[in-house]
Amino acid sequence: MYNKLVKNSDWPATTIHDIAEKVAMGPFGSNIKVSTFVPKGVPIISGNHLRGYFLEEPEFNYITEEHADRLKNSSVYPHDIIFTHAGNIGQVAMIPDGCKYDRYVLSQRQFYLRCDETKVVPEFILMFFHSTYGQHELLSYANQTGVPSIARPATNLKKILFKCPPIEVQLEWKAQVSPLIGSYINNRDENESLASLRDALLPKLMSGEIDVSNIDI
Repeated sequence: MYNKLVKNSDWPATTIHDIAEKVAMGPFGSNIKVSTFVPKGVPIISGNHLRGYFLEEPEFNYITEEHADRLKNSSVYPHDIIFTHAGNIGQVAMIPDGCKYDRYVLSQRQFYLRCDETKVVPEFILMFFHSTYGQHELLSYANQTGVPSIARPATNLKKILFKCPPIEVQLEWKAQVSPLIGSYINNRDENESLASLRDALLPKLMSGEIDVSNIDI
């Protein structure tokens, strides 16, 4: 449905800079260290949470609310689009509505785009960066020497061009794809819950803590 929408050659070319409310980096490595982790607080997003289209939330490290307040430039919220700029470059995921926490903080290898939603639908930009062309544009700034990384990630992201239909057209597109996105997220969350249940029960089953002799299969 995204590909069908952007096939229209009449849509104007627009830069990410033109539709961005904010583009910012994660904190310097010295600002988040293992010694700053706490059992509960504001979760830290790493590459492990960006493996699909939308933020995955199996497990997190946390920092305190006060620490997160000091890193407010690296704090992200629903509808923000998160990128990895070092290591597993090319990862792009959006924080969806209905996520587990009100806010998150990025790790040092991530950066983010906050869209001006009067100009673009964030889901539309997400699909662009998952398209072949969008991935090519993003990775065109990659440096393959040593650890793969995107050079000057925030600056170069703003330069990327894409076809930008009018906001009214994007909103119609979003209304069509929203049920599909909801099903995608629900199925993924159910799979995560079943995997957690399996991981909890299997050791007990193997150790004999659970008696299966009377269970009909």
